[in-house]
This record gives sequence, structure tokens and C-alpha cells, in this order.
Amino acid sequence: MVPFFSIKKIRFLAAVLCVALLLPLTACSGEERPENADQTILFHLQSDPATLDPQVVDSYAGRIAVEALFEGLVRLDSDGKPYPGVAESWEVDSSNTRYTFHLRSDAQWSKTIVTEDGEAYPKSSPSPLTAQDFVFAWRRAADPQTKCPEADLFSVIQNGAAVIAGEMSADQLGVSAPDDHTLVVQLEHPSEDFLSLTARTAFMPCQEAFFQWTSGRYGLEAKYTCGNGPFVFGNSYSWDHEEKMSLRRSTSYHGEKEPLPAALELFTNPEVTDISDPVAAVGEGVVDLAPLPAGSIEKAKGEGQQIITLSMDAVWGLCFNTEDDLLKDTTARKLFVQTLNREKLLQSLPKNAAAADDIIPDTFLYDGESYREQAGSGFYLKEDAAAAAGISKLLQRLKLDVMPSITVLGTKDTQELLNQMLISWNGSMGNYFNMETMSEEELTGRIQKGEFQAAVVPLRTEDASPLSLLSLFASDSQENPARLHSSEYDSHLAAAALGGEEGLAGLQSAEQFLNQQAIFYPLYTTDRYFTANETLTGVVIHPAGMGIDFIQAGKLD
Repeated sequence: MVPFFSIKKIRFLAAVLCVALLLPLTACSGEERPENADQTILFHLQSDPATLDPQVVDSYAGRIAVEALFEGLVRLDSDGKPYPGVAESWEVDSSNTRYTFHLRSDAQWSKTIVTEDGEAYPKSSPSPLTAQDFVFAWRRAADPQTKCPEADLFSVIQNGAAVIAGEMSADQLGVSAPDDHTLVVQLEHPSEDFLSLTARTAFMPCQEAFFQWTSGRYGLEAKYTCGNGPFVFGNSYSWDHEEKMSLRRSTSYHGEKEPLPAALELFTNPEVTDISDPVAAVGEGVVDLAPLPAGSIEKAKGEGQQIITLSMDAVWGLCFNTEDDLLKDTTARKLFVQTLNREKLLQSLPKNAAAADDIIPDTFLYDGESYREQAGSGFYLKEDAAAAAGISKLLQRLKLDVMPSITVLGTKDTQELLNQMLISWNGSMGNYFNMETMSEEELTGRIQKGEFQAAVVPLRTEDASPLSLLSLFASDSQENPARLHSSEYDSHLAAAALGGEEGLAGLQSAEQFLNQQAIFYPLYTTDRYFTANETLTGVVIHPAGMGIDFIQAGKLD
């Protein structure tokens, strides 16, 4: 009887063969490799990315895969500091607004001329990467027709805000390529964070010829993905949407650091590869690294696994939906905040959480110094025993007989905290209020869709910048948890972007606005945890869910 091989099995065998063919090449190179090199790193993305288009990707899973397949002008080390990527060096003018990047002369794309099935012609060489590939990518990201989730980041570049708003054409963005290996960027104003921004997915290059060849399918399949990063797809079957994506070390990559792993296996289907118990998944070798709930830290330690901690991952607080019929009223929001017993709330925080009196954490800097020391602290709206006395006037103005009941959402580990909120509200407003707990992923989805009235939510930012965090509440922010639309608040953010003393005053005003208008009531901060097998080395996990860099990942015997 002839054995039957499914298409899925054929694809899997093809991916395995690619990895097997790669391994002998490293042994024959004549270079002495570190003892932790040339391993296959296993990680679960937890979902299948909708796209691997750097200018469009907007998921944790997608960002991880894109960082493996592509590279920007710089990469970020374990401390979040930029180091050379495609740009081997750069200069900044005396005004700190004009950057000149010098690209590596040997920088390459993983593909050049391709056949109809997406494979490179056997005799073709990788296409050279040029500065024009960055110009094309950045203009595309800023163009409102692209709908880039990170388009707002390009407002730091000259004419960026106008291009994003559709008031100027994308070719007027302040970026140019005087020659193939020089990229010049003109900023609207000095920005200490600009270099780090260029490591973000939206700032990664795009090969225009390949992009046009895909005819709208760019980044949707392995054959329609052409990167310049340390890893590549082995062939058109290396991305199995039902199971995983198999990446191998790129032979066309030339960067500051040589990639250590021989391959990455990035699982995409939680029903096929189970990591619901991350400690067991790591212990059994299903994955080498996995997100870890705070409540499982001791279990992981007991199994001898590494615990990786990302300090100050998020600020959590009570957030109101300002589009809700009741909670769009400022007085109503203040009533819910000022009737809370803060002392009891802070006694009911989730495990491993730290109380927070401010929206901006004390670890954030402004102009290189502590923001909190410069701005002051304790802006949160204080408890007021007389607040409940104003209920009758509020009801009369809103033409209501009783205070409407609301439901407050939170994650499962905030149940005790939510219960304390209900005790305060039930006792002071003459009505019964409700709570609903769920996974953080489901909570995030409800917030993004506006399907909530009040919720205890996390605020995360890609960098430790006060402006980045406060900008989450901007009227045009796609991540606005309160669905706030306020010209007054936006004016504070505009002042904050000016920098210097005026910028500090703008940040203070914006933070005080969120507190005093009862938009967001800060409660606590949390760290983020991962568990890893004891042999894993060199993984860089970026804060705020911005991705993971495996370029220097290894495993010791």
C-alpha cells in the first residue's frame, strides 16, 4: 500500500529539509561559533499574524515575526538602546533635527526577481537594499491611504503631520535619499526618541519592485514576503497558517551582529500547540520561552526555569467610556471616583502589583531626568465624603429618578479590587452595580470596540516617555481607551510636543486633565514575566508588547 502524504505533511518536510540543509553550511564556514549558537528556538506567537507587512502589522505576533524577517536603521539592545542595524553610522546636525544615516554597502534583500510562485530564480542574487527603500516605506506609512497603525509616529518628521492628515502628498515627507547608501531625515523638532523609533516595524524598509509584484498581497503569505532581516522563510510553504511559520538564518543578511540561531519555529495555533500551562510547556520542551502569569512565578522557579522580568510593564487604573450615555457627564464620572475608598482598594490589588498615585510612573524621564520630580505627584482625584450629596442635583439635571447601574470590567485577577469598588458605590449611591471579569485579551478587545462603561485597564507605551503614554488619550489615537475627544486635552499634548519648559507644562496639564476630569484614575503598576528553559540565552524582550528579538538567542548544552 502506497503511503499517503497530505499537503500539510509535505510542507512540514520541506521546512525541516531547509533547516537541515542550513546546518552543515555553518560548520563548513571555518568560523568559530559560540557554544550556544546554531540552535532552533521554539516560541508560540499565540495567534497567526494577519499580515507581515511592516507598514500595516498591528499585532504582538506580527511584530515578533516582522522583527525576525526585517531590519530597520537600528535595532534595540536589552536596555532599549539603539545600535546599528541597516545604518552602520549616522550624524546629527547642531540643531538636532537633521539626521544623516549611512547604510551598509552590503545590505541586501532576501529575494530579487521572483517566479509566479514567489520563489527566487535559482541563478539570481539577492537584491541590494538602498536608501530609496526606506523613502518608499516611510512615505507609504505616512500616507493615510495605507492606514498604518503607527502613522502618528511619523509626525516627528518634517511635514509628517500634514501628510498623515492628507493635507500634503507623501512625497513631501522630510526624508530623502541623495544616493543609494545615504538617507537624510529632517525632523520638525528635536526628538530624543527618534533613533529608537526607527527600530519600530513601521520604519522598516520596503522593496518597491517586490511590493508592486505582489499586487496587494504583500506580507500575506511566505511567497509574498521579502525581508532584509536576520531570518527568512525557507520556501513558499514555510508559513502554514494552521500551525506555524518556520524561519531559517538568512545567508544574505549583513548586520552589526551575526544571527546565532540556525532557525526559529514560531507556532501560531494554540489548538495545535498548547501553552495554556506555560511552565509545563517550557518544561516539556514544547517551547523555549513563554509569557508567565504572576501567580505562576513560584511554580516556574520550582521547576528550575528562568524568570525574565520586564519592569514597569503597565499602569492600571479605572477608565471610563466617555461616549457612554451616563459617563460622558464629567460630574457623573467624578462621583464614581470620589466615592471610592482608596485605602480599601489599595489593600485589594492583584498579586505582585504596586500601588500607583500617578498616571505617569516614577521611572519615566523627561529631558534625561525624572519626570515625577519635575512635574510633582499625586494628581489623582481625591476621595470626598460629600460627593454623594450631589447625586440628587445630578439626577435632576440628567432627568433621572435613580442613579443608573453600571458594569465595571476587569481581568480575573482584579476581582477583589472590583468587588471593593462595588461595595463603595452600592453603599453611597442607593443602587446596585455590577462587575464582569475576563482574560486580558478579551478585555482589550472590549475596550477597543467601546463595548464597556467602566473598566480597570492597563496603559502601556513602547518607550518610557510621558508624551507617548499621554498620547494614548489623544482624540485621533486608535488606542484611546476612554474614547476621549477633547480639543482642550489635544492642545495640552501639542504644547507637550514642543519640549523644554513649555513641553513640561503641557505634560503636567495633560496629566492633570485626565485626573481632574475623571477620565483615568490610577491604581497600580505591574511588571511582565516570562518563563524560559534554563539553557536559553540572548533573547531581547521589548516592553509594552512591542515584540521579541531572537537575533542573538542561543541554547547552552
